[in-house]
Amino acid sequence: MKRIITIILSVILSITISAQDITPADKIWEDISKIIPRQDSKMKINHGDGVLRYVQNGPIGEEYLCTKDCGGNVYDDMISEEIEAANERNRKMVFDRIFGTIRHHLDSLMAFSEESYHFESHHHGTDTINYSLCLKNSEDTVRKYKAVDGSMVYPDAMETIFFDYTASPKPCGKHSRGFGILEYNKNIYLLDRKSYYFNKEPYLEKITQILKQKDIQSWNFKWEQSADYDIQKNWYKEFAWGETLGDGGPKNAGQTVGTMYFIPRDKGELAEVVFTTIDSVTLNYTDIHPEQMFRYVYNKKEDVMQYTESSYISTLFEATTGKGHVSMRVLFGITSKGYYVAIADVENNFCVPKEWSVLKSFVNGKKIYLKGVKPKENQ
Repeated sequence: MKRIITIILSVILSITISAQDITPADKIWEDISKIIPRQDSKMKINHGDGVLRYVQNGPIGEEYLCTKDCGGNVYDDMISEEIEAANERNRKMVFDRIFGTIRHHLDSLMAFSEESYHFESHHHGTDTINYSLCLKNSEDTVRKYKAVDGSMVYPDAMETIFFDYTASPKPCGKHSRGFGILEYNKNIYLLDRKSYYFNKEPYLEKITQILKQKDIQSWNFKWEQSADYDIQKNWYKEFAWGETLGDGGPKNAGQTVGTMYFIPRDKGELAEVVFTTIDSVTLNYTDIHPEQMFRYVYNKKEDVMQYTESSYISTLFEATTGKGHVSMRVLFGITSKGYYVAIADVENNFCVPKEWSVLKSFVNGKKIYLKGVKPKENQ
């Protein structure tokens, strides 16, 4: 195992790391993000318009528990005093700690923003809080528009922060629920303002080197739907999740062809190192080649490895490799049997069948399973 880890870590050390300049807003977001329970999105993206985008957001929310005497949900294992004590702890956590930190930092940044918007309404138990901060606008394009909630949006700005929160009374009238989101965006305009198709060969060479280990099994797979196969009709029956085209592309047709790599459950240490190394390679490759078109999701390893019993697979990295709807993906997965890395070329619609971990192929609903696997044996 030590030899395996040494080989894999050497891949990381062989890559030149390039760091982005850290701005005051970056540091402030870092301070705020430490108190956010989780971040739903943390991505680095080049959509193809010559701009490298960093997107980070985290949910902020509360929902107070109702006691039996107010006609809400009944918690048999908690008496009213315990429920109200839990609500008070929640209130202190959300408003005193989280909201206090968010407001302190956003209020201080408003003084340094090129433009800012702040709106609050507290009326009959309904609370609305909106912040829109344009920290630094684009030098050559200045656009803004007003969103439905009244806040301002700056699509071309180099740095923005948004906070949107709404709370309202629950049916009992005594307790409330409230949810919102805090988002930080940073756009870096590339030198020639051009993007290029992703050059997958040198990237995949590094990735496949990591996966050539004796304890890692592999097989080829294909997931395919023709134009006359109705994805929506079969969605709940056949698919775990997917991304279909909504921009005039083929409605149903799609093909995903690639290699699935499998690490047994008892090799968790190896899986941890493999996931971490692939993540590091991807992060550094996109640092070195920001001009290529891609979408990279941070912290995907932690997202996937929290699942222990259920089957789960998610995209770490997606890159546009050619004209039209052509891309390649790297996915991390997990089942009760073990850990997975999938590397695939995708054309048009991307749909993941429910039995992805035990299928050699899924073509218009017809399935060919791996040797020794019985049909309908979900892993």
